[in-house]
Amino acid sequence: MKKILSIVALVAFVIYASFTLVKNKKAIEKNTKEALNIEKYNYIPVKVYKVTDELNTQTIEELGSFQARQELTVTSTANGRLMSLNVREGQYVSKGTLIAQIESSALSSQLATAQAALANAKKDLERVENANKVGATTKMQIEQAQLQIENINSNIAAINEQMKFYRVTAPMSGYVNKMMIEPGSFMMAGTPILEMVDISTVKLVVKVDEKWMPLLKLGQTVNVKTEVYPDKDMTGKISRIGVKADASKKYEIEIDLPNNANQLKAGMYARATFSNLDTIDAMYIPRSAIVGSVKDAQVYIVNADSTVSLIPVTVGDYQGNNIEIKSGLQQDNQVVVMGQINLKDGEKVAVVQ
Repeated sequence: MKKILSIVALVAFVIYASFTLVKNKKAIEKNTKEALNIEKYNYIPVKVYKVTDELNTQTIEELGSFQARQELTVTSTANGRLMSLNVREGQYVSKGTLIAQIESSALSSQLATAQAALANAKKDLERVENANKVGATTKMQIEQAQLQIENINSNIAAINEQMKFYRVTAPMSGYVNKMMIEPGSFMMAGTPILEMVDISTVKLVVKVDEKWMPLLKLGQTVNVKTEVYPDKDMTGKISRIGVKADASKKYEIEIDLPNNANQLKAGMYARATFSNLDTIDAMYIPRSAIVGSVKDAQVYIVNADSTVSLIPVTVGDYQGNNIEIKSGLQQDNQVVVMGQINLKDGEKVAVVQ
């Protein structure tokens, strides 16, 4: 039985191999005939695209990230030990709210001493004035007592001004984003205490190529989309246009957006769409016409004698499946968009539909 099965398997393999060889032979003969036909007719069929200048309404998209309306690090305004912190991370704080209290016992003692001296000076003035009524004092003594009170009041005012530096208040309204020190720590003037962030409005910062700058204006409306809220359409306005380009010849654009319910956070990514920009005169061809890389782009053009020439071109931006041609082509040139694989410079072609 094993011998019979082996014979059957061998016969099946021989039949399969014979069938495959016949099939491959037919394919080779077909390809050979097609190649001979090309040589026989001495031309290569190609499809072309006629170059024209077009007026295009430009739409550009740029990716950027949100920044807070204002960010500020609150620092110590005096030397001393941090006695208390009255806020916590994530808390909303109004402008002027007491944030931290720095130890000020020395100043408090000076203030108490000055206030006691003021009370005594007022009593002295009262005694001098009463004595003056019966001629026991002079007018100069009254003036000296009054001057003493004024000096003490000035001293008290100066101490109160110094006391303000030991009370750290919020310089703006916003959220406490990060605490940087703990109560009980000794601080020098300028020591960071916390970071505040105002996101009542946010700004989307993107970078735009220099060639688009003439089409952008302050106050221009921009559509904004985020990955976090993909179904939410947002609209902002250009609030700042950079005046200096970076190394890649791009300018920074800021777009202000209202931040309802504080849904947008600083650092989130978003895409800005600048649409309905002014129309410009531009030349576009299908991307399929480009031979080689876009960096060293070349195209075949069909000459009047039905031959082709391979010429270099300078390309610009994409618009769908088309690419902008900045130089190298002229109006009414016919560029090859299909069949380039069989071409070489000077080859004779036939344009097919």
